[in-house]
Amino acid sequence: MGSLERRVARGERVALCQIVRTEGSTPGRLGWKMIIRSDGSHSGNLGGGAFEALVQADARAKLSELAPAAEIKRYYLTESATRGEPTGMVCGGMAEVMLEVLMPNPLLVICGGGLVGQALAANAAICDLDLLLAEDRAEFRRPELFPPGCRFVDVDRDYSQPFLAGEQSRELLVAVVTRCWETDLAALSSVIRQGPENLRYLGLLGSRRKVRRVREELESRGEALAGTPFFAPVGVPIGADSPAEIAVSILAEIIGVRSGKLAPPQPVAATPLTA
Repeated sequence: MGSLERRVARGERVALCQIVRTEGSTPGRLGWKMIIRSDGSHSGNLGGGAFEALVQADARAKLSELAPAAEIKRYYLTESATRGEPTGMVCGGMAEVMLEVLMPNPLLVICGGGLVGQALAANAAICDLDLLLAEDRAEFRRPELFPPGCRFVDVDRDYSQPFLAGEQSRELLVAVVTRCWETDLAALSSVIRQGPENLRYLGLLGSRRKVRRVREELESRGEALAGTPFFAPVGVPIGADSPAEIAVSILAEIIGVRSGKLAPPQPVAATPLTA
C-alpha cells in the first residue's frame, strides 16, 4: 500500500490534484499530479509558480468542506481571464486541474460491546464503515467477537477517557448500546464534552422512558443535546427484536442520515420522570 493509501486508511483526508487538459504554453504537463495533505504539506509537482500556489489553496479549501465533490477547475496562465481563474502569470496558456478529495470511510463508533454492539459491528463491516469499539469490560473487547480491522478503546465505566481523540476530522457515527442507562448516560455525556465537529449521527438504544430520563440527566448537567444529530430510541421502527434485527434497523437509520433522507426527530415535551 502506498503512502497515499496509508494516509486515507488511517482516516486522513488527502486532496489529489491532476492536470487533465492544457492549451498553449503551461508550466506543467498533462498528467502531472500533486498531493495536498490535511496538515498543509504537499508532494508532487504541477509546474510551480502562482499557478501551483492557487491550486494548493483551492485544494486546501476543499479539504475543509464536509462533503467535497470532485471538480475540474480551469486556470488561465495570464494576468486576466473572462472564464476560469487568472494566475497573474504570462505563459499565455490554460490548464484544467481535477481536484478530488480522497475520503476515508466513515467511522462508526460503538459504545458497548454486548450482543447488539457485536451484531452492529458485523453488519457495519459489510457497509464499508470503519469500526471503533469503546467498552469498559475486557471480556467484551475480545477481537474474536468483532470483524477484522475493528479497533478497540479501553474506557472506564464513566467513559471519562477522550475515546474520540484523533478522530475529530472524520465523519463520525456514534451508536450508544451499552448495558445499562448509567453507562449510556456516561457515553453520551463524553461524546457531548468531546464535541466532534463532524458528528453526523448519535443514536441511543432503549425505551422512550429511558430516553427521557437520559435527556433530563444530561440537561441537569448543562449538557443539552440541542444541535446534536440525536436519534433515540435508535433505529428505524421495523419491529426489530433480536440483536441482529436491531443492528439492521440502526444501520438503515444511519444510511438514511448519510443519504439525507432522515433527520433527527424533534424531542417531545414530557412531564419530568420521578425516581
